[in-house]
Amino acid sequence: MRVEVFDDYPSIGHFLLGVSSLFIPQIFYFFFAYELIEFCFKKKKKLEKAQDFIGDLLEFTFGAGLTAIALSLLA
Repeated sequence: MRVEVFDDYPSIGHFLLGVSSLFIPQIFYFFFAYELIEFCFKKKKKLEKAQDFIGDLLEFTFGAGLTAIALSLLA
């Protein structure tokens, strides 16, 4: 399985949501719930594969992780 990261325009949104989730933690819950529901519905119609779902989560995590590192270096 090959996971593609930052392969489309919504990827920027996933990254930015990851960045903002450090400041507003509830964003994580909404993002994860939305992605899970989206994956379940699109999986039935064969519009999304597991690697797309994993890629979206990686983009989000990358944004959150990069921001956490930057904030820890500044503190």
